[in-house]
Amino acid sequence: MYLLGLGLLVLSTWYLLKLYDNFTNDQVAKKEINEFSEALKKDIQAKNIFAPGRIKDAIETYQKEMTNSSSSKDEFSKKESE
Repeated sequence: MYLLGLGLLVLSTWYLLKLYDNFTNDQVAKKEINEFSEALKKDIQAKNIFAPGRIKDAIETYQKEMTNSSSSKDEFSKKESE
């Protein structure tokens, strides 16, 4: 019984290695994997929140919004005091 289990383990390992070798030697699969990895890299770079310039743009936008909100609050308080 142990020999049968050992034989099945050896045969299944050999078959999986054969499938893996066939997959890694397939030119179409390599091309598709490379295209996918390039697309993934571009997508990751586009969504990078720490990309140069994005933090500066965010700070500038925040400052503009704060000045707009403070000026609108001042106008609102002036209207209420009248």
